[in-house]
Amino acid sequence: MAQPVHVNLLHGRWVHASEEDTATEQVYRPAGFPLAPSRGRSGLQFNEDGTFKRIGIGGTDISSVKEGAWQIDRANAGSVRIEAAGERQLLEIKELKQDRMTIKRIP
Repeated sequence: MAQPVHVNLLHGRWVHASEEDTATEQVYRPAGFPLAPSRGRSGLQFNEDGTFKRIGIGGTDISSVKEGAWQIDRANAGSVRIEAAGERQLLEIKELKQDRMTIKRIP
């Protein structure tokens, strides 16, 4: 059974550590975490006020940002609903620690 999401751990900017991904999960680390050099990294930002940013890798080394909102999904323990740039998504958080977050990979 999935564990509830601890929002205090979720708040902040998370950077995709793609080198740690598995076939079923994507791994994120907090911004500032020492990761191997990369040409660009995508990320997620969960603000305390319920606003959200999906940070993508832009074509000119400038990040593309889609803004929106997030909320805990009360019907699905361990999940967060996000909406950014008109797109809705349910993120199933498998692990959430101070230095690591894993999300179920969407097929």
